[in-house]
Amino acid sequence: MDVHQAVVSRRSIRVFKDTPVPYDFLEKCVDAARLAPSTKNLQVCKYIVVDDEKVLPQVLDTIGSWSGVPRPEGGWSLEHPPKAYIIILINSQLETELGGNRRWTNYDVGIAAENIMLTAQEEGLGSCAVASFQQAKLKQVLNIPDKYEITMGVMLGFPDERPVMEETTGSIERWTDDQGVLHIPKRKLEDITRRNRFQ
Repeated sequence: MDVHQAVVSRRSIRVFKDTPVPYDFLEKCVDAARLAPSTKNLQVCKYIVVDDEKVLPQVLDTIGSWSGVPRPEGGWSLEHPPKAYIIILINSQLETELGGNRRWTNYDVGIAAENIMLTAQEEGLGSCAVASFQQAKLKQVLNIPDKYEITMGVMLGFPDERPVMEETTGSIERWTDDQGVLHIPKRKLEDITRRNRFQ
């Protein structure tokens, strides 16, 4: 699979098969994140790979919202939850010492997450980025030191859904058809592209 094919075929997956993800796949994803561009080459990100069956539900329980839906009062009760997470941390102490800038570091995190998701796609995994966590609770679950900030996580697993991308006809709202297929409208290329000048 070439890079463009991975970009075109990747969709956010929120329904996963009950199949463990091989650790070498997850390690490959982290390696891709490690090699992502980094502002001033500061490399202040660290990654926690979570694939332990006992820890996975604890991480899920710290997610504040899922696909725009706030966490239910009683917690999530998903039938097809992720089988792994890669949690992206920022070493805020090191960032300060090296003269980093949080605005640019946040861009680095986004680039690293995209590298994770594209590598996952190449390996046949589904992925979905999430940035809404109960920080204190997740830090306790994963024993994260105070100098690290949780910025984003990527849910991973073998997909048990096949969302369809289509060009928008006006609305960008996701919708599900009678067969349970999720449709993801995307704006047309010509609607979002300008060449040389805006007008």
